[in-house]
Amino acid sequence: MKALVTALLTGLVLLGTLLPAHAESELPELGDNSSAIVSPEQEYRLGRAWIRKLRGSTSSINDPILQSYLERQCYRLAFNSPLKDPDLTLIIINDKAINAFAVPGGVIGINAGLLLHAETEAEFSSVLAHELGHLSQRHFARQLAESKNSQWVYLGAMLASIAVAASGDGQGAYALGASAQAASLQNRLSYSRLNEQEADRIGMQTLADAGLDPQAMPRFFQRMERQSRQVGAIPEFVLTHPLTQSRIADTFNRANQFPKRKRAEDALDYQLARTRMLVQFMNDTGRGAAHFQEQIKESRTLDDSARVNHLGLALALVRERKFAEAHEALAPLLADDPQRADYVIAEAEILFSERRLDDAARLLEAALAITPDSYPLFMYYAKVRIANGEAAMVTERLEALARERSDDIQPWRLLVDAYSSSKNALGVHRARAEVFFLYGHEDKALEQLKMAGDLVRNDYPMTARIQKRMRKIEEAKQDMKL
Repeated sequence: MKALVTALLTGLVLLGTLLPAHAESELPELGDNSSAIVSPEQEYRLGRAWIRKLRGSTSSINDPILQSYLERQCYRLAFNSPLKDPDLTLIIINDKAINAFAVPGGVIGINAGLLLHAETEAEFSSVLAHELGHLSQRHFARQLAESKNSQWVYLGAMLASIAVAASGDGQGAYALGASAQAASLQNRLSYSRLNEQEADRIGMQTLADAGLDPQAMPRFFQRMERQSRQVGAIPEFVLTHPLTQSRIADTFNRANQFPKRKRAEDALDYQLARTRMLVQFMNDTGRGAAHFQEQIKESRTLDDSARVNHLGLALALVRERKFAEAHEALAPLLADDPQRADYVIAEAEILFSERRLDDAARLLEAALAITPDSYPLFMYYAKVRIANGEAAMVTERLEALARERSDDIQPWRLLVDAYSSSKNALGVHRARAEVFFLYGHEDKALEQLKMAGDLVRNDYPMTARIQKRMRKIEEAKQDMKL
């Protein structure tokens, strides 16, 4: 039974909303059927196990600025949703397809394509709020409670399709899942509609409570539905969250019940993050800079639109290795708001690319003196110090950050570099173990810890810590055994 529960929770993502689920209009109570089948604690452990496997099988984007923005926005929404005691882990998938997903236990996945296609922060947030609605209602556990033995074959086939999807063969994944989908078509369509409607309703309330426009949800849904009809390419989000005309009409009707609000200017934070992502996907040399230069020509003042275009131009010029022009493009932004992390880090990236490491370190250090708790500022500062052979200046804080953000792979990867730079073999093995673990390679993590243990055989307290970590990883391995 435990293996079957694990299999289900591993396979709930990406195609999760296609699974039959019991839809209620209120939160599940403690001790309800879903909690009897799988507890919130089990959901948490299995969700973290799943994201480790996902990291090891798909390309993700590790950018401290994007990670920081997405975390702030997800928690802003979560604390305005019915989700109790949110403890979230985020992953940004390196894929231009429009999609987002939620895994039981608080795992949120966002495709890069969602940032590229959602034109406003409210549109982007509407998708996140919808996914948080699924989590808060425990739709997946409730479906498991209702499906009982009659759906295990169906769920097993869906798990197989997820495994293929994680490997990058999306068409194969949907083909694999087709027979399972046909097996319970009527129930699936009925339950899916109810689940999606409930997540839409809760998502719109979450948007309103977070100070965002609920109308953004039906607007974005409508645009995706039109795109699927006009272009003929169906966005992944539409495949996993079917958008019918009746559903879109229902979301418009529900959104109209909220008090009307003025259409505020969009959040600069979102547009800067979106532009940063956009530049990463502008692969043709010269194309990115030319695009932003044209936009800047039309700007008469340094409004938010111009700020976004200046940042985009600077980042695109760095990719083209035109560093002097990149500094020039960024100069108006630094003069206008010299403390904004997006601008400071962009300037540091230019300096880093020029190998002016001392200048980059001083710039970031000055910014950290004003905002010492900034995650992205410190991550770039640590990168610069390590590259400059000054790992000792950041190692202690990196260690603390890695422990605080134990599910975040980025501090652990920097720690590997820091320990390598200072020739600390014990530190390298222990940090590499955490990197392997977070990529879902538990056996490789254990190998690294064994090598670490071999280095400290006479250091009994350290040996005890290493052995304790090995036991924890062995326990975590069991969460993914089917």
